[in-house]
Amino acid sequence: MQNSSVCRRLLNASAFVAAGLLVGGLFGCGSGPLRNLQRGCEQGSGNACFKLGVAYYEGKDEKGTAVDLDYARARKAFEQSCSRENGTACYNLGYMLTKGEGGPVDKTHAVDYYKKGCEFGDNTACTKGAVAYRDGAGVPKDMEKALALSKIGCDRNEKDACELQKALATTPDANGLTAEVKGLIEGCDAGNADSCFEAGVRFDDGKGVPQNKERAAVAYKVACEKGDLRGCHNLGVMQIDGEGIPRNVGTGFRNLDQACTKGLKKSCEVLVGKLNRACTQANDADACTVMGRFLIKGEKGMESNITKGVDFLRRGCRLGDKDGCEDLRKLGLDPN
Repeated sequence: MQNSSVCRRLLNASAFVAAGLLVGGLFGCGSGPLRNLQRGCEQGSGNACFKLGVAYYEGKDEKGTAVDLDYARARKAFEQSCSRENGTACYNLGYMLTKGEGGPVDKTHAVDYYKKGCEFGDNTACTKGAVAYRDGAGVPKDMEKALALSKIGCDRNEKDACELQKALATTPDANGLTAEVKGLIEGCDAGNADSCFEAGVRFDDGKGVPQNKERAAVAYKVACEKGDLRGCHNLGVMQIDGEGIPRNVGTGFRNLDQACTKGLKKSCEVLVGKLNRACTQANDADACTVMGRFLIKGEKGMESNITKGVDFLRRGCRLGDKDGCEDLRKLGLDPN
């Protein structure tokens, strides 16, 4: 297959040897179909190196002319092309190292090449690298790195990477935390109110993390303090209902009222509903008085209704709330 006389002439050309330009030095003295690719690769063309690697790997050149299969030379060519930032060459080299084609199996370095391939634009390399970190193939298991690589591929519209990213986001680690939840916790710690709220929802519902109402309440509280009205709303509901945390009705109503006052309509509806039940079902004197005030003034999304408002004030007064009695006096009504 090789032209031995040409090889001998090249090998005797000391000037070329010193310059490191012998096409036979790295890839051997190839026959006609690969000679130009070999020369281009040796002269620094990453594309030529890539095409040369494909030819050696598939046993044919771009025109379909048969050449000798040579996985070892394919490895070398892909390595040269990868070093010149050809992402697909990096992926191919990683694949060959994983399979032990053209040399020993080396899964650790395969992952390095997958990462390079991903960096240089090969989306399949992103997915393969993510799978390696997910499975601990050649590298320690690392769900965060797996998720990061799959996200890069997904952001480039790689279907497999998107499916993997979705699966990884909901796969818990040894502590029962998914990568998504850990990211939300980190975001919350960094001061992001939305991340705090979303972390609270995950702990509240037990999605992607073991259910923990106390941690949910803490996350909602931080979100509320940072201005997220949804956090104030959810915290208020938990405090009123004593859901997984100590019951604190007064503070709960204040949190709902804060969210309502600042424009969260849902909080107004829940606030009114819970005040009404607290008064009529639990005989909460303070709740009766507050409901009376809201009705008389037409606040919290309710139409003004003085008659009903006075009835609530009277009930609050009878149950022992002094403010309810005082409000009746100010209206010129007998509190008794």
